[in-house]
Amino acid sequence: MGCEFGIHKKVAPIDTSSNRTVNNSVNSGILRQNRTSINNPYNNVILKPPDGFLEHSSSILVKNIISLTTTEPDEYDNGKVKKNRKVTFEQRFSREPTSDSRVVNTNNEVANTSILSSDHANNHNDSLEDDTISLSDPLTIEADVNHLLIATYDYVEMTDVIPEAFDISILQQRQDAIDNTSYRSIIQSWQPDSLEQLIKTIKTFRKGKSIIDQHWIVFYWITYNINYDVVAFLADTVAEQSVEDTFRTKIGVCGDFSGLYKYLCDKLDLECMDIRGHAKSFRYEMRGVDATPIVNHAWNVVKIKKYWYIIESTWGAGSINKQKQFVREVNPYYFLIRPHQIIYDHLPKDEKWQLLETPISMSEYLQLPRIFPTYFKLELELISPLYQEHMTLIKGKPYALILLRTPTDVDILARFEINDKLIDGGSRIVFDDEHQFYRCYFAPNSIGKHKISIFGKETISNAILYDAAIDFTLDIDKLPENPISYPQTWKDFHNFGLKLISPKNTHLIKVSNGMTYACILIRAPSDVELVGYLYNSDEQKIIGAQHVYYDQQKDLWNCKFAPNQNGLFKATVFGKKKTDTGNYNNVISFKIEATEIISPPLSYPYIWQIFHDLNLTIDTPQNCSTLTWPENASYVEILMQAPDDILLSCGIQYNNIKVENGSLAQFDHEKNLWQLLFAPEQIGQHELVIFAKRNTEENFQCAAKFYLNVTQIYQAMKFPTIYRQFQHTKCRIYEPLNGILKRDTTVSIHCFIPNADDVNLTVDSNWDKIEGYKNSVLKTQITVGSKDLIIQAKYEQESTFKVLLKYSVQ
Repeated sequence: MGCEFGIHKKVAPIDTSSNRTVNNSVNSGILRQNRTSINNPYNNVILKPPDGFLEHSSSILVKNIISLTTTEPDEYDNGKVKKNRKVTFEQRFSREPTSDSRVVNTNNEVANTSILSSDHANNHNDSLEDDTISLSDPLTIEADVNHLLIATYDYVEMTDVIPEAFDISILQQRQDAIDNTSYRSIIQSWQPDSLEQLIKTIKTFRKGKSIIDQHWIVFYWITYNINYDVVAFLADTVAEQSVEDTFRTKIGVCGDFSGLYKYLCDKLDLECMDIRGHAKSFRYEMRGVDATPIVNHAWNVVKIKKYWYIIESTWGAGSINKQKQFVREVNPYYFLIRPHQIIYDHLPKDEKWQLLETPISMSEYLQLPRIFPTYFKLELELISPLYQEHMTLIKGKPYALILLRTPTDVDILARFEINDKLIDGGSRIVFDDEHQFYRCYFAPNSIGKHKISIFGKETISNAILYDAAIDFTLDIDKLPENPISYPQTWKDFHNFGLKLISPKNTHLIKVSNGMTYACILIRAPSDVELVGYLYNSDEQKIIGAQHVYYDQQKDLWNCKFAPNQNGLFKATVFGKKKTDTGNYNNVISFKIEATEIISPPLSYPYIWQIFHDLNLTIDTPQNCSTLTWPENASYVEILMQAPDDILLSCGIQYNNIKVENGSLAQFDHEKNLWQLLFAPEQIGQHELVIFAKRNTEENFQCAAKFYLNVTQIYQAMKFPTIYRQFQHTKCRIYEPLNGILKRDTTVSIHCFIPNADDVNLTVDSNWDKIEGYKNSVLKTQITVGSKDLIIQAKYEQESTFKVLLKYSVQ
């Protein structure tokens, strides 16, 4: 028999290997139909069904909802039903899938309708309140959850009619057969020339083996050796062929797979039947539920002892990828598959072969969401919508909502698309601590048929692939009045207890109309610190484009991002515990659309948190991270304000090497500003670092960093050597600023040395008592000798002079 829809579509897994970490630098996959575990297709459980498996078959039927209960035991572990594990953490996206093979990719650009102008961001009011929808608002959450769970209050008690169909011994035998690598290697070595030789070989090999083992031998040989005829299937030229043709050509469609399976079973005296029915396979996925529900597929049922079990060798052999090629991947999930699992995509023409306690109708079957093997392998529990593929928006809200419970060792991701194109900012996953399940939000930004996909993986597996678990459809014929979108978040956003204050209900911030930056406000616990970076469309980090700091007065983190040109950017915030010495991890990311950016654009020096803790401000330069090197200059200047009890220092680096005597920090009492001077010695890029501390503290800490690109040097110079007393008493040099004096020349010395009792100079190692110090000002002339010139001062209640600064002599 030829089948119109013979095989399922291969779904590429989501690869999360490209997460960024930051510092200490900055730190989400290909989807396949199922993450095959040859050794353990039942979630690494050999002696028992997976957690929650028995619960699904005993008492989860909702009134007026179809039953998918299969004939399985309602007892285990001394007669007690094992309860589902509870989720105690939240997992969000690392990255989001691309439209190509459903792979995560945050570079996809799509139309967006929900945006926030930086007019709002740059002029945010102190109240931090708005009228947007909050996903953390308890009343909103409770209303949404109650809306979805209203149908779950009345349950119908279900009782399994054949408890021993999947008892422990059956599960054990099945798993032992699958795990037997010797079986695999022996079967793979067979090279039969005819069907008769194959049957003879199997008869010899099966001696002393259980019926389950014998079926596994047949299943594995077919799935390992027979290819699916994709060419004939896509060209609609499928013709019936004999089992001899299938064996000879090693190619066929579903009817050929099931026909060969039954033929071999008949010759081996294993009871088997051919089943015809409907399958949600490759063309069903292309056409959707609008496809005419016809008999389009074939599979088998086999009798073991007195019970019937389902065998699906076509899907067990592999799948069709997006390139419309058959990909062989022997999948033991489809060997003795459970009826309540396969019913989501296989409906027998004769309802008795559903092997369910309560058979379902074709209309009910077509309403079911697409459930992939990963859903059962990971023991996911869909709370809402129950048994329904087509979703609708929450009444009065601009989003649809899925409620999903998972075990504690399972992470999930989501993808929201239309016409195979990712909807940027269209989905968000939030773990609900109170209800102990995930709230998965999906917000459309256009009319049409949308596809919702949820993926999962075990956290303990260290795998980077998230596998397809569930698919839904969301039909939108009219957009909500106020569409929203979501920024991309990661699990540490929840783990760290972060709360987004602004912007809300958008993933895209517009910077336009003369505005210079986007602003993100986040509240965080006191033991968490944040950093941020801005990336262009090529994923390159923009230097000087971010300013992230903790605002003590408002008790929140202020994250500012300034695009350097028109275009699309990504602003990502990273976080970590203050006690953690490791990297910063992704927590939240927004897209930024920049238009009409002024020239030169706003940029920020690199700012450490102590800059804000000590209430420092920059007077000059304004709104730039890179200083302009003036013509015919020997040094550049930065002016800063600081409270009276704060001391500043500075340094200059070239190729990460400190320039000795290349900087000078001094206090201008007339302007009440710190003057920070930098004298480079080389042409090229330099880093100008400013340090700060309270006058009661011992050590300086990094506070700010600017950049300086030196194009030419008029006359290189070095500053005098400055000592601790010069900084603590806030002295200032008027002249000479050059720290190297020429021998036998007369120079003017002009310094501000506040509140000293006496000042003297050491010239050629001679102590000179000088005139010219009055009202904290030293102004005198001296003849330079052959040795260092040192200026010292003595203060009240001190018996000795302390060195302030030193000039060298050449």
